[in-house]
Amino acid sequence: MKKIYFFLAITCWLMGCGNNPSPLNNIGPKISEIRENGKLQMAFLYNKQGYATEIQKYYSDGRNVWESWRYEYDGSRVVKQEYWSSHPLHLSTFPAPGKPLALQWATKYEYASNQPYPSKIITYSMNNPKEVSSYQLNSYDNSGRLLKSERFTPDGQTNGVSVYEYDQRGNLLFWGGSYWEYDAKPSPLRKLNVPYWNPSWPSPNNVTANFGLDASGNKANVWRYEYTYDAVSGFPATYKLYVDNKFMADGEYVYEP
Repeated sequence: MKKIYFFLAITCWLMGCGNNPSPLNNIGPKISEIRENGKLQMAFLYNKQGYATEIQKYYSDGRNVWESWRYEYDGSRVVKQEYWSSHPLHLSTFPAPGKPLALQWATKYEYASNQPYPSKIITYSMNNPKEVSSYQLNSYDNSGRLLKSERFTPDGQTNGVSVYEYDQRGNLLFWGGSYWEYDAKPSPLRKLNVPYWNPSWPSPNNVTANFGLDASGNKANVWRYEYTYDAVSGFPATYKLYVDNKFMADGEYVYEP
């Protein structure tokens, strides 16, 4: 599922607009891996308390780590995220395995005393871990859904605003020019108590389509998923990925025992 909205989400991270952590939902097993065409695509690592401490993305060879998101906690709250990559995102060449991971940037999260979601997100410079490169202020509704994120330069100048729209079930429908559709089954990705590089992850259901709209208002660049589900948890067991109706991959969700 990681391919959905990848490059736009990374651009958002570079601008300091990470998404909010979601309260941990302990219903069902924790996701361990996502595989495509039999090869490891993503791995999820946890601490003894059951909180995700690292999410790894792999190259298409299924062996070499391309990117790593690492998390630190204060109790159940994420207070710091580090982004590690073998390929700095400002380079124009496409990533290839063989280089060690290096820290690209760090993000810290501040919370209001009565709020489980971060009210301020601070991103630090790639070259100086003590230098603020941008910060973001978040606004939520009463159910904790992120409604608006306002980004600022270090000196407080406005640097962009994002708004988020949801369906009646709480699934993200629209953000940043991209649209989503969902099934009616529970999503294992919502259980992750971390900031999400994919803005659909906090949604309670599983993404069945992600797309934009062309000048005529028609769906464009449609990524579509067809699932089978585990009979006990209701979580996805396998999926088929189609891009503009062309079959691309067979996927599998692996869960901890």
